[in-house]
Amino acid sequence: MLIRMTRTTVDVDQAALARAGAELGTSGLSATVNAALREVARRRVLAEFDVVRDIDGTPSEVEANRRDRGESSD
Repeated sequence: MLIRMTRTTVDVDQAALARAGAELGTSGLSATVNAALREVARRRVLAEFDVVRDIDGTPSEVEANRRDRGESSD
């Protein structure tokens, strides 16, 4: 999977960055910001996860349900 990166200027709350880095086990601005962005996306997926719909079905049924919701399987 190709990960495209964009260089940008942003004001960062240094105290929040330090707390996030400690929580995520990262160091440095880029690593912490990228890990935090991935974590937010992961939480969204988990919040929308339905055990019956996403686990209690054949692999093709699970994939069809994900496609119906506009999600990718990768």
